[in-house]
Amino acid sequence: TIKTRGEAIAIVLALVGARPVKEGTGRTVNFELVPLEELGRPRVDVLASLSGIFRDSFANVVDLLDDMFERCSIAEESPDMNYIKKHCLDLEATGTERPAARLFSNPPGDYGSMVNEVVGNGDWDETESLGEIWRGRNTYAYGRSEGGGGVRSGTARPEVLDKLLSTTER
Repeated sequence: TIKTRGEAIAIVLALVGARPVKEGTGRTVNFELVPLEELGRPRVDVLASLSGIFRDSFANVVDLLDDMFERCSIAEESPDMNYIKKHCLDLEATGTERPAARLFSNPPGDYGSMVNEVVGNGDWDETESLGEIWRGRNTYAYGRSEGGGGVRSGTARPEVLDKLLSTTER
């Protein structure tokens, strides 16, 4: 966000169908869901992989994004037009807690996926093992609703991450 001036966040907002709401000082205080009639397409589900530096430096943005995903998950919209809601309903049906979690990173206070280190050391044989290293290090969900208070106290949610990864083509 510092280098790109919020480009990645803008991409997430565009895919989900949301826009920033600013107060008088220009500070963003909310991400408003664009009505589906105005959006003209379904809401795209997004899995965000946050760096530890982003997670810790932009806690306010993480909270706003988490709130946006929570609101998407309960929006009065058809799951056929809201893939966030669709995937949340699938997760709820299996008894998964916090199915709207979409912001994943390393354990609290930890940095790096360790993939670069493994590649640099040549300690891998199959590309799938690199994916498993990344997955194992990024199962912590962050946001307002995680860890009992404060963005820095994430919650391990491998079941949500696995479900979201299963909805992608790799």
